[in-house]
Amino acid sequence: MGEALSKEAEASTEASAAAEVAVASRITGTGFSVPDRVVTNAHFESYLDTSDTWIRERTGIVERRWVGPEESASSLAEPAARTAIERAGLQAADIDGIIVATVTPDYAFPSTACMLQQRLGIDDALAFDVNAVCSGFVYALSTADAYIRAGMCRNVLVVGVDLYSRIINPNDRGTCILFGDGAGAVVLSAVAPEEQFAHGDTLIRGSVQTTAGIYSNLLGADGKHSSILCVPCGTANQPTAESMATDAHYLTMEGREVFKLAVRKLGEISLEMLERFDLPSEAVRYFISHQANERILLSMAKHIKVDAARIPMNLDRYGNTSAATIPILLAELDQDGKIDSGDLLMLNAFGGGVTWGAILLRW
Repeated sequence: MGEALSKEAEASTEASAAAEVAVASRITGTGFSVPDRVVTNAHFESYLDTSDTWIRERTGIVERRWVGPEESASSLAEPAARTAIERAGLQAADIDGIIVATVTPDYAFPSTACMLQQRLGIDDALAFDVNAVCSGFVYALSTADAYIRAGMCRNVLVVGVDLYSRIINPNDRGTCILFGDGAGAVVLSAVAPEEQFAHGDTLIRGSVQTTAGIYSNLLGADGKHSSILCVPCGTANQPTAESMATDAHYLTMEGREVFKLAVRKLGEISLEMLERFDLPSEAVRYFISHQANERILLSMAKHIKVDAARIPMNLDRYGNTSAATIPILLAELDQDGKIDSGDLLMLNAFGGGVTWGAILLRW
């Protein structure tokens, strides 16, 4: 009898622990920056066998932004970062960590995070880059949350920035039409100790009394698909005069394979995250997804049975900006007043590697 009661008490304790979600950090500021140069679909019509209608129907993209010759990843990221810090109510000196998600760094080294640190005048903060391609911002934000959770940082600047105009083949109509340049940033700040636990039952009911912050993340990768989306130039395949002459150093993509994998993985990770908390999809205000292709996002919506209106898009104006898509979209929604305090949001992304990731958070 005593043993049975002990097991019941143990089970009750485990259930109670499972019902609590430790919240260590929340987004306190957002910002974004895009280049001034607007490149419409007419640009590609002028020299490729394509049309504005063809591009719109297959991608949903109308225009994108490309940097000028003097711009770099860190120069584009700087105004986004300054806006995020200001909106967080902080000074640059308050930032004790900088994580930049990019595959188009200023240099091989030092990191773009260090270059951005110099631009911002921050004297003492950890700084490094993350390379997870289009999933990079989700990886970087998850990493920042882990640093705060471990007590190593209090305010981390998390940036997604990519300049794909520098790595696309301008004569490959299957890829050059898709990509734009951009930067998005958030400040992730530590939650006060008295607010560090939110109860699972109130989370499930979507109560605005529940603590704002990051609840959970899910990251994954599968290297056997590395060849379907890559820039085949580096220490394993060094550039030569021949490779430069034949454009072999530019981005390559197997579009159909990427499309199928992206739809499947975005759907799977979204559903898995919902299942972790026994949440109906209706509890999530917005699914803020990587802006790769309108058809991918609409297919994902169908997969997880969500109204497309809850999957906001801005790729018609910016194209695919890789690691920058999610923070740019998040910043636009925030600054336009389209996210309310207490809203549950799910960020999800799929990228080269292949990589994928999702984060559930409350605004």
